[in-house]
Amino acid sequence: MQIEVLEEASPPGADDVTAGLRTHVIEKTGPLPLIPLTLLLRDDDNRVRGGIRGQVALYWLQVDHFWVDEALRGQGYGTPLLDMAEEAARLHGAIGAQLTTSTFQAEGFYVKQGYAEIGRLKDRPPGHDRIWMAKRWA
Repeated sequence: MQIEVLEEASPPGADDVTAGLRTHVIEKTGPLPLIPLTLLLRDDDNRVRGGIRGQVALYWLQVDHFWVDEALRGQGYGTPLLDMAEEAARLHGAIGAQLTTSTFQAEGFYVKQGYAEIGRLKDRPPGHDRIWMAKRWA
C-alpha cells in the first residue's frame, strides 16, 4: 500500500474516493438524491456578478459557494439568491440548509436570514474564525 499526496483539483483517482464514500452513504441511508444546484446572478451584459453553488444531499441544502460582486453588495441581491436556492432545495425534499462562512465574510447576513451558528473553529485563517451555520425549515 502507498499514499499519494496530489496537489491538483481533480487528479486521477479522486472520483474513486467520492464514489466510495457515496457507496457507503447509500449502504447506510438508502439511495437518497444528490442534486447539484447552481444559481447565477447576471448583469445586462450577461456577466456573472454573483451566485450560489451547492447541492441537495441527505435532504439538506449544502451551500458550498455564495458570492455577490463587491460593487453589488448591500443592494438586495443576496436575499433573493438565497431564498431561491432554499426554495429549489425544498422542491427536492430538503428540510433545511447548512453552510460555512468566516468572520470576515457574511455572518451577519446569514443570521438575518434565520441561520444559527452550530459550530466555530477559531483562527481559520489566523485572526478569523470559520463558522458553521444551519437553518431548519418548519
